[in-house]
Amino acid sequence: MKITVNHKHAVKLSLLLTTVVALSLWAGNLVLSPDRQKPSTPVTTSSNTPTNPPPRSTTQLSQPQVYWLRTSRNKLTLVAKSLPSNTDNNSSSSSQQVLTTAMHKLLAAQPGEDLSSTIPKGTKLRSLKVRADGVHVDLSREFRSGGGSTSVIYRIAQVIYTATSLNPDGKVFVSIEGQPIDEKHPLGGEGLILHQPTTRAQFLTDFPLDSRQRSRPRRNPIYIAAADIFYHISIWG
Repeated sequence: MKITVNHKHAVKLSLLLTTVVALSLWAGNLVLSPDRQKPSTPVTTSSNTPTNPPPRSTTQLSQPQVYWLRTSRNKLTLVAKSLPSNTDNNSSSSSQQVLTTAMHKLLAAQPGEDLSSTIPKGTKLRSLKVRADGVHVDLSREFRSGGGSTSVIYRIAQVIYTATSLNPDGKVFVSIEGQPIDEKHPLGGEGLILHQPTTRAQFLTDFPLDSRQRSRPRRNPIYIAAADIFYHISIWG
């Protein structure tokens, strides 16, 4: 038996099947694709919480110290005394606040025990500022009062060491009534003059405080008068 196929009907049938297959595939994508099945939910962050919070500071200030003097066998030595634990010297306090407290203690308090101070009574702290270039200490005019070369040198040492108790390598600027202790405004009758700024190391070079460090300082004319007198004072025997 001979089967005849109408060409037009065959073309229509083929197009119909192609359309059905295409629709089936499209419908399957709608069902199977997770992206099309559920719309994405935007992620929101709280405006109160920073994306990258700053790290917490772990820096702790050293305990400040006040420097007094002790006399033993006709020799003066500096003695450090830490401030009481109830003093405001925790990590939340600035170094300026801590050093100001220490300096007030040095100028106003009685050292007690076998300790003493060569700082004249009535000396007041006019200001203390911690800046990028060092600690700036300004004292009242009473700081100039009385005393010989020994008293003058050790009172300066007490101030410098107390002001650098948080940073022993720190720099200090010392002034009296706003005037730096320099060539124009020397301290004491012998004309003590400081490097400005000065440090503990520099001060010991110019004015040794220990008999083991009695090698002559550098022969800077500015320091000759006070240094030479210092080496001949009776306290060294």
